[in-house]
Amino acid sequence: MKRSLFAAALLLCGALLSAQNSAKEIVQKALDSSSAGESVDYLKKQIPQQKSAADKRALLAFLGGLQEQLGAYKDASASYAQAAGISAPNVEGMPKKTSPQLVLDAVRCALCSGDSATADSYLNSAVRNSQDETIQAYIKLYEIWSRLCQIESNSQLDESVALLTAYADFPSMKAVAPSVLLTLWYITGQESWGKKLRAAFPKSPEAAIVAGSVQMVPAPFWYFMPKKGSALEAAAESAAESQTIPMEKSDDGASANGSAENGASSDSGDGSSEKIKKQQLGLFKSRDNAQGLCDRLKEKGFKPYITEETRPSGTTYYIVVVDENAKGNIGDQLRSAGFECYPIF
Repeated sequence: MKRSLFAAALLLCGALLSAQNSAKEIVQKALDSSSAGESVDYLKKQIPQQKSAADKRALLAFLGGLQEQLGAYKDASASYAQAAGISAPNVEGMPKKTSPQLVLDAVRCALCSGDSATADSYLNSAVRNSQDETIQAYIKLYEIWSRLCQIESNSQLDESVALLTAYADFPSMKAVAPSVLLTLWYITGQESWGKKLRAAFPKSPEAAIVAGSVQMVPAPFWYFMPKKGSALEAAAESAAESQTIPMEKSDDGASANGSAENGASSDSGDGSSEKIKKQQLGLFKSRDNAQGLCDRLKEKGFKPYITEETRPSGTTYYIVVVDENAKGNIGDQLRSAGFECYPIF
């Protein structure tokens, strides 16, 4: 009888250990896949099978991080949000994140995909109840970023610049100070903000961006970021043609200025990122300006075309794209010819 009880106890301990390590083991198998797309597909199949809420939460958070690095921002936002909605402890051996941090991850990815409405809905959730000063600082920063992407007049831009200027000196905003200064430098074009950033945070990724020592990668978020001193429409269009700025993730899992060292891409509707279908080069409110970019691309031997997308606001954007070639290197060819682009899967 004692032996059977001891054996049962061993089996129970083994089951508990197996459950505890299952998320970690699944992640390892996902990483052993031959491609990132296969890793995503494997995780998507495994997550619904998890009986442990903690394992499911950990795997969703990991999936969100993988999707974000692939540039599937819309899918990443959904994965982070789903993970944040699961009340469970962190899993040993897996990255530790609180639910508010996961919500901020979802907000960041929604902004990266150009979806300010979803970002705002997450910002207006229970995350506002957090007593963590760092979380509150990111909430304020992301609110400004979302507002900037929806600005339609120079007066609105002035209001945002004034608020960011105040944030730059708030002790409570210290966690996001480099991001605040970078945003001010980017939208105002004033070198004084860049100098202040390099002086106060010389080793930050943001300072490296200002100094030009970090390569800039396009992300949809920056297509909508206005610049002071010119018409807002022209600003959005010039941002689409110029080098744009990647978002760097901070240690707490929120972000310093966007997404963590991602290659940028458009979101795929089904979450698949196995195959690049085309490269996006610009997003414009004016079809004539989109056609102008097409003409420059044609002069370099490329075959661009224009697609249209109407946002919920009613604004129609004209998107310049080039189909992927058989060798899968059209992105490299475009960048070598001096055109910024990001892949659409």
